[in-house]
Amino acid sequence: MFRKSKWIAGTTIIFLALFFSSSTFASDRENPIAESADKRFAQFDNGTILDRKTNLLWMENDYWQLESKWVNWYTAKEYAQKMNNKNYAGHRDWRMPTAEEAATLYDRRKRNTDKDGDKIFIDSMFPKGAGWGTWTSNEKRNKAIAVSYKDEGGKAYQDKISGVDAFLRLVRNVAPSEK
Repeated sequence: MFRKSKWIAGTTIIFLALFFSSSTFASDRENPIAESADKRFAQFDNGTILDRKTNLLWMENDYWQLESKWVNWYTAKEYAQKMNNKNYAGHRDWRMPTAEEAATLYDRRKRNTDKDGDKIFIDSMFPKGAGWGTWTSNEKRNKAIAVSYKDEGGKAYQDKISGVDAFLRLVRNVAPSEK
């Protein structure tokens, strides 16, 4: 009898922990602290921005804003793991975006400024001073695709180690229960 009640108590504690942790995020998601003019992006107080069009949750600040340095592709992968180990914003599934996902942030009608004060074309919901693009998970041998938010945007393969002025913005998919 003691074993059964111990099991029920343990199960109840786990259930309550999961319920309250998911309820906390759900309430955060219901009450963004800011929204973009077109309502596409919602900013939350946990350092994330939801893209309602793609159902992707982006880190509000990129690697440059958080670490003040460029990042090669391998370090970018390690950084994603580091943020998962930290349980950043209550999640452990942060990753590098695909080239297609990263390209969805580029919008010629939007204006923002990068770390050098140059124009980039992402929504102003993202803080000024970010890098001008991001590494992606798309790779081929010793190169990976970096997506640019400058000028006409675009995707280009860069060397994974010596990619010029490489930046990173992590992303995660939003589960249906999180919408």
